[in-house]
Amino acid sequence: MKIFDLHCDTLYKFENGEYSIKENNGHITEKALKNSDYLAQCFAVYIPKNFLGEKSFEYFKKQYEIYNKILCESEILISAKNFNDIETNKKYEKVSAVLTLENAELINGELDRLKFLENCGVKILGLIHNGENCLGFPHTKTDLPLKDFGKEVVSAVNDTNMVIDVSHLNIGGFWDVANISKKPFIASHSACRELQNHSRNLYYEQIKTIANSGGIIGVPFYSQFLNGSNKTEIYDIIRHFEHLINVGGEDVAALGTDFDGMQCEMFLKTCADMQLFADAIIKKFGYQVAEKICYKNVLRILK
Repeated sequence: MKIFDLHCDTLYKFENGEYSIKENNGHITEKALKNSDYLAQCFAVYIPKNFLGEKSFEYFKKQYEIYNKILCESEILISAKNFNDIETNKKYEKVSAVLTLENAELINGELDRLKFLENCGVKILGLIHNGENCLGFPHTKTDLPLKDFGKEVVSAVNDTNMVIDVSHLNIGGFWDVANISKKPFIASHSACRELQNHSRNLYYEQIKTIANSGGIIGVPFYSQFLNGSNKTEIYDIIRHFEHLINVGGEDVAALGTDFDGMQCEMFLKTCADMQLFADAIIKKFGYQVAEKICYKNVLRILK
């Protein structure tokens, strides 16, 4: 079963220069991606909340250099900026690397930076992380709306080939995105609020709204989002997928593991074990729905 994961924080671990995509003690290595039949892995450039203004833009450029260095060193990973790139890479038995952004503070009043990000290959644009930025407010600041500039950005992203990501965004900002965006939008790594009452998770109506937009929701593997404990079991993930499908249909469910961005015990140790997960999904939902969850729903969004 092919795997397409919407979110990992692996790039952040390379910041001090001690990590290697070939061998490390994290969740993702190039050999494991290949052996686990990955079609594509999204790599997030995460901008820390204390990097404000132009400091955030400089930080992005440094992370982008790291990303390109990884691709140059890898024998398996290759950049994919669109659907056609993914299909071509697949023919050559390569794993596609898709660049995403987590926290769009770096736009910093300059809408033309959207074109810069698009040229860099950013395909998914996460509006915010865990702190207030120039666009809006994080999940802990429930009812506050997007800032005026945030609304401008949402509208402007609709004129690019990028996809808006509302993971980490607060509820007030979420509804602004839903009302403004004319294109499908996503939550790259968010679980279900009715199953686990965490502010990072999505309520029933939010799930329904994303599904109705044609968007997708990537379920993360982090136990705090799934069950509130320090350990994730396969059942925890399956029940969140089951809820997503019951609420929004089988076209809304996707993978957003949050590999290398969480610390908890898991039923699998690294991405090398993802076929164990795929087998469980096939057993629960059948092969056709499992294909949608594991990769086909993401491909539809990126076309």
